Amino acid sequence: TVKLGPFDYKGSGYQRGHLVPVADISFDSIAIVQSHYMTNMSPQKRAFNNGIWRELEQSTRDWAWKYEKVFVVAGPIFIEPVQYMKSGVAIPNSFYRVIYTQIGSQSHSIGFIIPNEVSEKNLHKYVTTVDEVEFVTGIDFFYGLMNPITEKAVESTYDINFWPINDQTYNLRRTKWNFE
Repeated sequence: TVKLGPFDYKGSGYQRGHLVPVADISFDSIAIVQSHYMTNMSPQKRAFNNGIWRELEQSTRDWAWKYEKVFVVAGPIFIEPVQYMKSGVAIPNSFYRVIYTQIGSQSHSIGFIIPNEVSEKNLHKYVTTVDEVEFVTGIDFFYGLMNPITEKAVESTYDINFWPINDQTYNLRRTKWNFE
């Protein structure tokens, strides 16, 4: 077996981008340690990781505070031909994040597919349905959290007004984070 480690990223031009950010699990010391496992990391361009991905992570935390409980799944998307770092680690073309919450009897979901590159675009430009992310990834997210009829309705639509984007965070990304 081949073991990957932080050294596999050295000199690659990519950061070890966390899929579950430490800030999301800072309440649990074991989870913090586990968040640094290589299985929680994927090659991300610096401007992507410090920029739009960071903004999406912050927005997700804002929604979690607002709605009290959200289910979040994130991961890489590979499109053929897959590129590799010298160490053999595959480089994702894009990343996805899907989010689901239920407020009373109302369920809401949203999906994002974002290219692994710097972006000046508003985060809303990358919004899509959970169904679309499922189609692209081949993964059935949130299975069993809703009855099939609700799941079909919730995952095939999104309400952009339910998932507000902070304009100050967007401006901070465009003027500072993309260049850090």
